[in-house]
Amino acid sequence: MSIGIIDYGSGNFASVFNAFSIISPDIVIINNRETLNKCSHIVLPGVGTFGSAMSKLKEMNLVEPLYENVIEKKSHFLGICVGFQILADFGFEFGEHKGLGYIKGKVVKLEIDHDKFSLPHMGWNSLIDTNNSPLFNEIDEDATFYFVHSFYFETEDADIKTVNTFYGKKFVAAISHENIHGVQFHPEKSQFYGIKLLNNFVNL
Repeated sequence: MSIGIIDYGSGNFASVFNAFSIISPDIVIINNRETLNKCSHIVLPGVGTFGSAMSKLKEMNLVEPLYENVIEKKSHFLGICVGFQILADFGFEFGEHKGLGYIKGKVVKLEIDHDKFSLPHMGWNSLIDTNNSPLFNEIDEDATFYFVHSFYFETEDADIKTVNTFYGKKFVAAISHENIHGVQFHPEKSQFYGIKLLNNFVNL
């Protein structure tokens, strides 16, 4: 088993790498096709915008090999925050941008009552429907995770079960579909339960 973390300039790369290093010594940095092809588990961190994340992956020529590994070879994949959002068909942050299209849906701004809730959504939230993802195996129902975002994934596939949260409205906090997993929150900043979630991913 080899756990690869894609280094495409995301601001949380170091913290994600350090979090996985607590769990396993088998961590590698992915910055080319050759390294990517050797990994059983692939992690795409993300702090930034939908469009810039896609641009970076294209510049590094990783879009095609990602498809080959995740969709064709069925390697385990985890997207974090923006790394989760770009799994969608399109994102609408600072214009319209095409995503990886692994999960049917779009990423849109979190429309909430600004008199009661502020953006970005920043802080700790509990989750609901955690039984819809193996990432939450043996994680307490009242566990909280750390969010920092203003956009969210709106899935358009009724067959995909989601883990959800509430901040002004109910929205998707995590998705698990076959070998593909994504979380809107930051497990690397979520202390004990975040490490437990990453450990569950490694054990898939």
